[in-house]
Amino acid sequence: MAKRRPAHCALCGELRLVTREHVVPRGLYPDSKANSRFQRIVIPTCGTCNNGTSDDDAHFRNVVSIAGDANAAVKELWDGPIRRSFGQVDGRRRALDMYALMQPVLRDPSNRYQVYPGRDPRILCTLRKIVRGLSHHHGLRSAVGDDEVFADVLKANVPDEIVLSLQATDAEPDILTYRYGRIEDSAGLESGWLLRFYERTMFIGLVFESAEAKRRLEAAGELARLQADIAQSIGS
Repeated sequence: MAKRRPAHCALCGELRLVTREHVVPRGLYPDSKANSRFQRIVIPTCGTCNNGTSDDDAHFRNVVSIAGDANAAVKELWDGPIRRSFGQVDGRRRALDMYALMQPVLRDPSNRYQVYPGRDPRILCTLRKIVRGLSHHHGLRSAVGDDEVFADVLKANVPDEIVLSLQATDAEPDILTYRYGRIEDSAGLESGWLLRFYERTMFIGLVFESAEAKRRLEAAGELARLQADIAQSIGS
């Protein structure tokens, strides 16, 4: 069991007993990464914030792994922990959870299916938690509430010059690469995030100054517009 100590939780800000937890779920890394020299990103989190998230983390891994072409890391995951998970007691439920997100590709004679991770609240909840942890890790703001973050599949093309203007880093290039930046000229917003998993599946994250600021923009129908032009906002 991980050693607990009193400290402020990076996710809720409360002074509690905390443990060092991974921002990027460990299950996203295949076994070959176990001895990697890459320093995994960890933050202090309390039991309340970290309780009951392991099932959603595994679901996130399973769904994102089929959301595009498989790189070597994804192939290893499928040959190992993902395939083994379907043989466990809850394996059938896990498989059905994935299947519920799959839709047939219209007018495709090969009968292929496509997965839509942005339609699953559990996927987006895990993504919001990753963004919250990264915000703490990079010193932008600690204790970002779940209700202060918007996350979705990236649905807009981002100009290369804007992407290159953002701070770039990774949590192992074949697992997660991401770019982030502060947003200075859009009222209510603090930072924007572009995250790419397994070298192809892109998500966007927006951190708001407060839950009220997020609700205000949602009520005004502004979130759809923000996703379309957030790259310009981050890069300006």
